[in-house]
Amino acid sequence: MRTKNLVLILCCVVLTSFIFIILGPAGQQNDSLKNIVTQTHQRFNKLQENLRATEAKKFDIEPKYLAILGFSNLPTSPSQTLYTGGQSQPSQLQQSSQPFTTNATPYNGTKANFTIVTYVQEGQAPSAILLSQNIAAKFPNEYLLIYDLGLSEDDSRALSAFCNSSKCSVINYDLSVFPSYVTDQRMHAYRPIVIKDALMRSKNILFAENSVRIRGNSRDLNDLRAKAGPGVLGWTTPKAVSTRTHPKMFDYFQTDADDFIFLRMVELDKVFFADTPLVEEKILLPWIKCALTLECIDPIGAQSNGCKYNKKPQYRYSGCHAYDTSAFNIVLGLTWHLDDSKYSLPGEDNNIFYQETLEQATKILENRRRNSSETSDHPFADD
Repeated sequence: MRTKNLVLILCCVVLTSFIFIILGPAGQQNDSLKNIVTQTHQRFNKLQENLRATEAKKFDIEPKYLAILGFSNLPTSPSQTLYTGGQSQPSQLQQSSQPFTTNATPYNGTKANFTIVTYVQEGQAPSAILLSQNIAAKFPNEYLLIYDLGLSEDDSRALSAFCNSSKCSVINYDLSVFPSYVTDQRMHAYRPIVIKDALMRSKNILFAENSVRIRGNSRDLNDLRAKAGPGVLGWTTPKAVSTRTHPKMFDYFQTDADDFIFLRMVELDKVFFADTPLVEEKILLPWIKCALTLECIDPIGAQSNGCKYNKKPQYRYSGCHAYDTSAFNIVLGLTWHLDDSKYSLPGEDNNIFYQETLEQATKILENRRRNSSETSDHPFADD
């Protein structure tokens, strides 16, 4: 559409110019003709630059990555338009004497009905251990899947000692099969990858950072899962998507930042996902395509700090980019036509969740090792 408009404008300019030449004084025709030729040439060059820029804003990923993630049966053309307008008994998670390992083929085993999913990186073992204890204490009937994205051998053994039951499993997930920047903790490009893999193992998941802790009981979780329905459910923040998203990212989704100035951003620290065709094709596929295209997930000039939220109007880009969270919110907005009520709840309505820092988790475990802390010191209570 943008290209057609440019061509139409160019044709109008050329036609108008020739009319003026014909009707103008004879002595000025040669000079006018030269000016028109020069201006037309300049506009043609600008049109070519715009066309090249449009061509450049495409997802550029190798098909093998989509195959690993189970997208083999979906169309993968980067120029394809991505947007258009009773509970069964949970099955056992696959168990093994060794942790899961990534291979070149997607998981196709028996799916659980619902699973809580998290990941852990180097130095984060205490937080993941306390999350596993939180789930075991408050939700003993729910499954927990922990993706090991680079723990040391000692931390891996420590985590496995706490997560070693029919309800808790650790997956050693090898991110080295993807582009090297995927492991960058600034971009979090690995989060959509983890979520996609988890949805090949479970029909519904609650994805949560390992710093998240959960109050309540299974009924509370089931109520939230019901609200997610066949799609996604997260919690909004006061910031607009346009405030936390570098303008160049919107180009990859063939949309405009101005469309997102009144759309509140959903954070990724806790989100429900359902394994449905809608989620796979409209959410996960374009999200992962962006995550695996460096210029999309990390546009030139993007940074994760230096946010300036005092700009007027407040929906202007703050100078602080949210990387995978920004791409996630763009696909949510496009899928549900900028209606965040279809996939989110107000942020103040998330009383069931709270955060526990890595420093707090480390201190709790150290106190327990010294036998100087009682179990009640850990804030798993409902209050």
